[in-house]
Amino acid sequence: MKTIKDFKDEYRLICVDTWGDALEAWFECAGQMNKRKLKIPMPWEYRPAPGTNGTDKESYWHTDFESCSNELLIKIGNLMFRYCEFLRSKKVNY
Repeated sequence: MKTIKDFKDEYRLICVDTWGDALEAWFECAGQMNKRKLKIPMPWEYRPAPGTNGTDKESYWHTDFESCSNELLIKIGNLMFRYCEFLRSKKVNY
């Protein structure tokens, strides 16, 4: 995955659970950012699970996000945060 367009295209292909899939992508992105010690925006209120670096090897996105540049991870994280906020405002959450 090299561009934000690559991510969007892949996300559209695999998304079946709007809220759950959005959270999975956002959380795995935040975990990868945490692992790399990148600055995670305060509004995300992100905290990795105790004893972990925040990544999930079982996540669909794990391998793709591991190979992303820092810049792309930040773009994806910001996109998914805004998307999750939008879904929450439309009551498309559990």
